[in-house]
Amino acid sequence: MERRSLRFADFAAVLRDADALLAGGYERAGNWSLGQVSTHLAKVVEMSLDGFPWYLPWPLTALARWVALGAILRHEPTRRRHRAPKFLDPGDAAEDRAGVERLRAALARLQAHAGPMKPSPIFGRLTPEQWREVHLWHCEHHLSFLLPRGAAAG
Repeated sequence: MERRSLRFADFAAVLRDADALLAGGYERAGNWSLGQVSTHLAKVVEMSLDGFPWYLPWPLTALARWVALGAILRHEPTRRRHRAPKFLDPGDAAEDRAGVERLRAALARLQAHAGPMKPSPIFGRLTPEQWREVHLWHCEHHLSFLLPRGAAAG
């Protein structure tokens, strides 16, 4: 099954997509359910405000910024798939509605946040605008694996 092509202009668009998948059902083009995707995305948003448990060493951060950050900030899709670190794994029991509500709460918290953001574990220090684009791209990437029911068939 082929993934969707998504481009979110803002977090309201992310939530509209998640709500539509929740209401209408979906087919998976990947391994995770809507609840797992939403929980994973919420964890990353939360940790961008609270901090991550580990960070790449600076030489690898510099390399990651050089190799990948520009493409992410331009919202270029990727075919690369990596296993999520254990602390970002949503687990098997993440329910769809609970995951979407956690994502909604995390995004509301992010949008209300006026203070500094924590460094990315991969890219190091990012501006709030860069973090916004990274989060939007991350949502596009993971939600692209969920196809609205009916759209999967044709």
